[in-house]
Amino acid sequence: MGDRGKAIVAMTEHHDDRGCHVTLRGQLDVRTVADLRLRLHGLIAGGSSPVLLDLGEVHVADATGFGFIVELLRRSRVAGRPLRIVAADDRTRRLLRRARLSRLLAGPPVDARALAAAAG
Repeated sequence: MGDRGKAIVAMTEHHDDRGCHVTLRGQLDVRTVADLRLRLHGLIAGGSSPVLLDLGEVHVADATGFGFIVELLRRSRVAGRPLRIVAADDRTRRLLRRARLSRLLAGPPVDARALAAAAG
């Protein structure tokens, strides 16, 4: 528990003709979402192409982490910028279904490692 209080999440982004691909890795919780919130809100406000969010290597650790995902949906809708989750673990998929947000999911489960290998 020595790293308590450290942000243990990483974000990468790249753009192509399909949209803005954002990959998050690590743990979404009350300690980590503050830094991400500013970066992602700016990214959503700064464009019009779809945001394709890869959560395949993210652990949603608490309600704050899940609330952050819901908040991104609201922000993208207000900004008129579509947001789709292209990869998520089973637990996150279940949470989205329970919250009746499964429409955010872009398709069937995707293996995040295969997705990363294909990206190069």
